Amino acid sequence: MSSLEKVTFTDQSFEPVGFEPQLTNGKSQQVANIQTEHVVYESDEVQVVETKSIETQTVNLPPRNTEYSHDALAEFLKRISPGVLQFLDEQHGSTAFDDYDLDSSDKSSTTVQLINRLNSLEMSDFKGKISSLTWSTGGGILAVGHSATRHETWCNDLTKIDFFNISKDNQLMSQPSKSLEVSSCVTSLLYHPEEPSIIAAGLFNGDVLVWNLRDESTVTPLHVCTHGDLVSQVQWHLRVLNDASALVTSSAEGYIFIHKLAVVFTQSSLYKKLKIAKEKNPAEKARPHSAGGSKERAAEAGLHITCFDFATKDHNTFVVGTVCGGLYKCMLDRAVPIEGDESIFDPVVDEYNRHKGTVTCVKSAPTKNLFVSCGSDKEVRIYNFDQTASLRVITVENTMVQLSWYFGHQDIFLAYGAGAEVKFFNVNNGRPLQKMLLYSESRENASGLSFNPKREMVAIGDTRGNLEVWKIPRNLTP
Repeated sequence: MSSLEKVTFTDQSFEPVGFEPQLTNGKSQQVANIQTEHVVYESDEVQVVETKSIETQTVNLPPRNTEYSHDALAEFLKRISPGVLQFLDEQHGSTAFDDYDLDSSDKSSTTVQLINRLNSLEMSDFKGKISSLTWSTGGGILAVGHSATRHETWCNDLTKIDFFNISKDNQLMSQPSKSLEVSSCVTSLLYHPEEPSIIAAGLFNGDVLVWNLRDESTVTPLHVCTHGDLVSQVQWHLRVLNDASALVTSSAEGYIFIHKLAVVFTQSSLYKKLKIAKEKNPAEKARPHSAGGSKERAAEAGLHITCFDFATKDHNTFVVGTVCGGLYKCMLDRAVPIEGDESIFDPVVDEYNRHKGTVTCVKSAPTKNLFVSCGSDKEVRIYNFDQTASLRVITVENTMVQLSWYFGHQDIFLAYGAGAEVKFFNVNNGRPLQKMLLYSESRENASGLSFNPKREMVAIGDTRGNLEVWKIPRNLTP
């Protein structure tokens, strides 16, 4: 066993030592604001406002007697009025006021109202009928052509074309503002569809004349041509020629002339000469091809043309009506020279079902591939341009001599003639519109009619020279 070192412990006391404690349970706190400060808004005017006050004092002056010449004032008004009216009439392109009514009302008119009636021949020695009516493009002037009711021989009657102005309250002036004398009865009269100062007329003696009414210093017309027989119709066509207006005219001798008018309607030239050729059979029982037949076909007269109209959708296609009841489909781009004269063309490509009497009028539909016809057989027919048979036949009590499409609805057309009634029809079903009837007890036979879409009017003339103007609604429903 090893020896152990001996350790000795002794007791000893010392003075106590103290110190401050370093650990504490207290938490430090600090107050802080986390809310945004209050926003102060301020307004400031940036526009300078300046006001001034001015006092004025009137002085009573003694009245002065102003001297003026009534004759000079009348001459001044006479000189400027045609130009002012012409300028207003040229604003035909705007449609802003088409439906504007001076009698401001929330409801548009749906009634037909006679607003004017006068006799256009009371102040004239010539007694006849109103043969043709046409409104200017702007709707401010109505042109009226006159003709004898019957011709026993060749016509040398001195007739006239009257021009009536429309007032701002849609009243027809009782006296014409201008009259043009012509050397024969007017058979057809038509304003240019785009040039408000240009008007064309066809006469019974075969003359075709064009006036430019802008120049008040002269009334000399442009002589376009002379047909060998009465002019049955004149019609402006704007899509045949690219650089000029075309005037298409037809005559009782069977010819259709297409005239080119240029240099502001001061020059005309024959663009194309068409002929509805025939055999010597006056009843038109057979139509030979243009390449066949006798050498005399170019020299003899063609079928008596009474009316024609171009298709709305195809400016090359048109329909021709004849005195023997024929309805012929024609095309300009398929016209072939007639044997015997290479300068004359036959445009006929097909024939529709014939009327049993004279075809008095044909009219192409505004938007559809349809046309309507009427004749002395007291029938109104509806045709499709591509079908030879009629779609519908409407039998009427009296002979209808003219047709017209209603400006307010593309499916409504009018028929008028013998008798005092002007009848409305729906082209889709051929039914008459019973509620629409332009009837007048003083009207004998309607011989002319023209719509004025700018002012919602229609002018009607009869065989006694009576002229009526009716207010007619645009929103007519079939």
